[in-house]
Amino acid sequence: MGNKLKYTLVILAVIAIAGVIVLKYVNKAADDFSDTAPKATYSFKAIMDKMSNDTSSLRSLVHELVAVKGVIKKITKDSTSTRVELGDSSTASSITCQIDDRHQASCSFLKEGQPVCIKGKIAGFNIDLDDLGLGNTLEMNYCSLEKK
Repeated sequence: MGNKLKYTLVILAVIAIAGVIVLKYVNKAADDFSDTAPKATYSFKAIMDKMSNDTSSLRSLVHELVAVKGVIKKITKDSTSTRVELGDSSTASSITCQIDDRHQASCSFLKEGQPVCIKGKIAGFNIDLDDLGLGNTLEMNYCSLEKK
């Protein structure tokens, strides 16, 4: 074999190995946080008060796993996802929880008006600074029901 052929085979082998490593990394499943203890547990009112009065400590909770106790305001389902909104009728503020695909079956019995404790990662929040009546919104993902 010539040197050119050897170098070409080595380069192709390196590219193939790099491709396999990249594919494994990119196609890695997201972590399941259902069995992980939350960093903190809040009531709906407590976390809404934190949004209004202490945004710096709320900002430190972004990407952290927390549990929130509240009443289901709305449930939105489609063929591939479930979104649960916690809140109450006295405020426009809400917490939206995107249920983890692996836990949709365990959330199928949920109904509006039902008290629940949902655990998930805080993805972000929007604060109604201009008091337009839109309310504050906390967004959570990788959510599941908190096990007692």
